[in-house]
Amino acid sequence: MHYKWKSRLGLIIVALAVIVVISLRQSSGPVPSSPLPNPVSNTSLSERAWDTCVAGNANANIPTNEYPNSFNPSQVINTPDCNAAVLTDINRRHAIEGYPPMSLPSDFGSLPSPVQLITVVNAERVSRHLAPYKGMLLSLDQDALRAANAGIDPNPSKTDGNWTQYNSIWAGGYQTVLMADFDWMYNDGWGGSASKTINVDCKSAKAKTCWGHRQVILASYALEPGDVLVAGGAVVTTGPSSLAVPSWAAAFESVPGSDVKIGQTLAP
Repeated sequence: MHYKWKSRLGLIIVALAVIVVISLRQSSGPVPSSPLPNPVSNTSLSERAWDTCVAGNANANIPTNEYPNSFNPSQVINTPDCNAAVLTDINRRHAIEGYPPMSLPSDFGSLPSPVQLITVVNAERVSRHLAPYKGMLLSLDQDALRAANAGIDPNPSKTDGNWTQYNSIWAGGYQTVLMADFDWMYNDGWGGSASKTINVDCKSAKAKTCWGHRQVILASYALEPGDVLVAGGAVVTTGPSSLAVPSWAAAFESVPGSDVKIGQTLAP
C-alpha cells in the first residue's frame, strides 16, 4: 500500500511507503484511516474456489498446496467458473459485513486484465456506497505497469498532473484479480503469526499497517468542486525470478477534472 497527498501547488504533505517482496505476496505500508470498519479476523479463500481456479474444475479434489501439472501459476486465469467461484466467496463476506453482493458487469470476463482490476475495486466501493473511479488514465496505467514489472507499489510520475491524493496497491502471485481482491479485502490483517500473515507489513495484531490494502481500496477522498477520481492498472506475467507473477498493481488519484483526459471510461 502506498499513498500520498499534496497541495494544489505540488507540495508533498505526506509520503510514506514500505515496499516488501515475498512469494504470493503484497506490499503494504502506513495507511490513512478508513471510514469503514475492518474485519475482526482474516478469512482465507475457500478450498473449493482455489481448486476451481487452479484446476479449472469445480469438483477437483486437489490440496491447496499442490498444482496439477497442466497448471501454469505464472498466467492469469479468467474462466467463468473461476471468476464465479471467487465471487461467491467475496459475496459471502459481503453478507457477513452487511453489504449487498458485489455486482460485476456482464462482459467482465472479456475485459482486459487491468480494466478488470479497477472494475473490481469500483465494485467493492459501490457496494459500500463509496464513489467509484470514473475512468483510467494512460499516465496511471504507466505508473502501474512500471510497478508491476518491479513488484512494488506504484509511485506518481511527472506526467500525472496536479493530483491532490494518490493511493496505490500491489500484489504478486495471484492468478486472478478476484483472488487478489479477496486477500486485499478479507485476508489483510494479522494471521496469528508472521508466517500466517499475507500482509507482510502487518507485524502484530495491533499494527496500524494491518488492513492497509483494504483501506486503500475503500479510501475516502476530500474532493473539491470539479475533482474526479481516476485510476490506472497493470498486470505482468513474466519477469526476473525474484518477481512473483502474475504481478498486479493499481494507482488511484483525485484530480481536478480540467487536468485530465480519461482514456478508458469505466462502467457506472
